Amino acid sequence: MRRVLAIDFGERRIGIAVSDPLQIIATPLNTLNIRSLDDGVSQVLEICREYTPERIIVGYPIGISGRKTAQTLRVESFMDKLRSLQDIPILQWDERYTSMEALDRLHEQGIKIRSNKDKIDQMAARIILQEYLDTRITE
Repeated sequence: MRRVLAIDFGERRIGIAVSDPLQIIATPLNTLNIRSLDDGVSQVLEICREYTPERIIVGYPIGISGRKTAQTLRVESFMDKLRSLQDIPILQWDERYTSMEALDRLHEQGIKIRSNKDKIDQMAARIILQEYLDTRITE
């Protein structure tokens, strides 16, 4: 089996998490600081070359009402661009409340949020990936 990569996409930062080869445990990898959509795609492609994931899970932001938001459209553009440049399957995953959950978990660990914003993105990506992995295990 190969790893699964998860992405929490933001306009300035992209949180990345990766699974173990058995696809049981999600681990935060890093946060990419990006200047543009193309820069973000380029950096993600570099990580894909290093980890050779069998699939990519992208946090898909849907508004509380269930409708698309401006951020949803940005994530769709990111996924479209990423799909056009490589052959790894990309799946979207409902990411509602993952940032809040990430904040709660970091707070429980005593990590100061103001000086560790990149950790929020990493933790959100880890939560997205672990939810995905847990769902697959119970299938």
